[in-house]
Amino acid sequence: MSRYADCMPVIFNLLFHEMYRWRSLEIISDTWMPIRSALQLLNECRTEGSGALRLESIKLKRTNDYLSRFWLFCPRIMKMVEGTMFGALIGATHQDVPAQSSPLPKLRNVALYGVHLDWTNFLRYTLGATPNRSPTVSHSIQSLELSHHSGEVRPTANEFSAILEACPHLQNLVLRVSGPQDGLLRQVSLPLLQQLHYGYSCVGDDVRVLSAFHAPNLIKLCLEGRNLSGTTYSPTQDDGEDDIADSLLKYCATHLPFPKLQELSLYNVNAPVNTFTLLVATIPTLRHLLLHRTPNALPALSPVQKSLAGTSMPCPALKSIQIFPNSHKDNLIVTLNERSKSSSRFVEWQCEEMLEGVVFTLEDMSHRNQIGCGV
Repeated sequence: MSRYADCMPVIFNLLFHEMYRWRSLEIISDTWMPIRSALQLLNECRTEGSGALRLESIKLKRTNDYLSRFWLFCPRIMKMVEGTMFGALIGATHQDVPAQSSPLPKLRNVALYGVHLDWTNFLRYTLGATPNRSPTVSHSIQSLELSHHSGEVRPTANEFSAILEACPHLQNLVLRVSGPQDGLLRQVSLPLLQQLHYGYSCVGDDVRVLSAFHAPNLIKLCLEGRNLSGTTYSPTQDDGEDDIADSLLKYCATHLPFPKLQELSLYNVNAPVNTFTLLVATIPTLRHLLLHRTPNALPALSPVQKSLAGTSMPCPALKSIQIFPNSHKDNLIVTLNERSKSSSRFVEWQCEEMLEGVVFTLEDMSHRNQIGCGV
């Protein structure tokens, strides 16, 4: 064991005495052994104490995204996560979870980044889901993140569907290089979902996953692609086109799954210009757009000349555009100049440059970057 993993029992033995006061639990490590050691302690049912009944947030993060690219989990000998998921937090008086609909009644936010669980166990003992019974309004997860899981430790289609169905009041969902490989077997209704961050991977049927979400009230959508070059990013070179991105955008353009969409963020989404043209033509409600290494989306925002009907303006409600890297600034100005000829609507824009992990906004503080005029 690593020295950090060896310290976990001592640390938790001190903290467990104050568990009744906990409102959030956050564990971050760049290696698996400390996380696994912490999970072993958190998954041990306790014989005394009231548990973490005030707990609102759980965040477990293993900061090694690279390993999620592989199907096999590493380290292999430590793949299994055993015990009652977060059994130590439930408390001695709440161990019979099937009789309890709210083992952690205040829990609202769960983020599992690079950290997998026994998903069926998590569904039963943490979310308190039982057959033919759903959590009540006051006992429901509102924010859920599953990110960067190796293929063999991701939830199956049935497990993932059941987890979402146990969170009927979910408002924010982050699914980044995780979830079932072959899509979902049935559609999941998420009527209160407002934000979705979907990071697709190089394997699996991502369209079948995205198409299974029934979220008619979604306002913010973020699509995150992968770095196709596999190298450190250079602002003067963009990755090639991505077939998965092309399929996802075409699905959104033809099926219109999010009719109330107002904010769209695209990270490393490299599809043809024609595909972006199809997409933006179907989002008249879009107000804010963020493009991170997604240069082909800019030409799609230019007005489309129609022989009989005149000019058609993509995303007519668009108010702001944010782009990275700064090398795309000239293309943005060209696009906005073309839009200004057909519409008087003002658009605010920002270009960002990144230096040593810090984002700086390149903006004239005395004069806003504006194209056109507002009424």
